[in-house]
Amino acid sequence: MRVEREAVRVLVGEFFAARGWRVAEGEKGYLLVEQGSLRRTVALGGLAGRGFHMRARLELSEDPDLTEGAGGTRIRYRWGGNAGRVLGGAVGAARARRRHAETSAALAAHLRAQGLLREG
Repeated sequence: MRVEREAVRVLVGEFFAARGWRVAEGEKGYLLVEQGSLRRTVALGGLAGRGFHMRARLELSEDPDLTEGAGGTRIRYRWGGNAGRVLGGAVGAARARRRHAETSAALAAHLRAQGLLREG
């Protein structure tokens, strides 16, 4: 991204919060995002529907080379390849994979529309 880390933290946090995710600060400046109900997911597994519990970690790191020496921030959206499998089996894993892919694509489109995402 073409902006500094603190601005990215705010923009990304607002993006997730607007979509119903809970946003918290993690260790070392990570953003932790979480959605759904762990209790409901334990009880119903992959059939928890929209209440299916998911979480991801967004790593924000400064990158001085992103914009021709002007600096910027790199975002890594980490959610794990086996997300959802423990509590939701194959159905939960498929649900998590699909929802995380949709969310990361929506985040990229949102940042691109604002002219903040560096292509390439």
